[in-house]
Amino acid sequence: MKKNLTKILALGMVVFSLVACGGGSDGPDTEAPTISISKPNSTDLYKRGSDLPLIATFKDNRGLDKCVITIEYQGVTPKQAILKGIDTPWAPAENNEKHEINFNAEKTSDVNETQLFNVPIENSCSSGTYTLTFTITDTAEEPNTTVETLDIQIGG
Repeated sequence: MKKNLTKILALGMVVFSLVACGGGSDGPDTEAPTISISKPNSTDLYKRGSDLPLIATFKDNRGLDKCVITIEYQGVTPKQAILKGIDTPWAPAENNEKHEINFNAEKTSDVNETQLFNVPIENSCSSGTYTLTFTITDTAEEPNTTVETLDIQIGG
């Protein structure tokens, strides 16, 4: 009787330690996060004096860490009128600003922000093509990274 009880207790301890130590783990996280962006998009013209929204869904198989968004001015859009006296890019592009979103290990996050970079598009900024770069990381021990770029048009 004692022998059977000892075997049962030993087996229970092995099962408990496997579960507690992650013995059922799928191994290291090697899958990069994904992003699906609804707004902004490359077909709309974002007018000076208005907001630049972000509507997107971020996903990861185990957990999202953060997304860092940067913007860079590429130049005047071909065949677009240039207004005299307006020759500096939108401030976030000119100042190399970053917009950061933290996800707190969520697997899926729907983001709906009315204003990227926390300032409206300036009335006096250069019109043209701007490139948004989205750098998304997950919570893996060695984080997986996805980088997506999106060209947008600012003007009007």
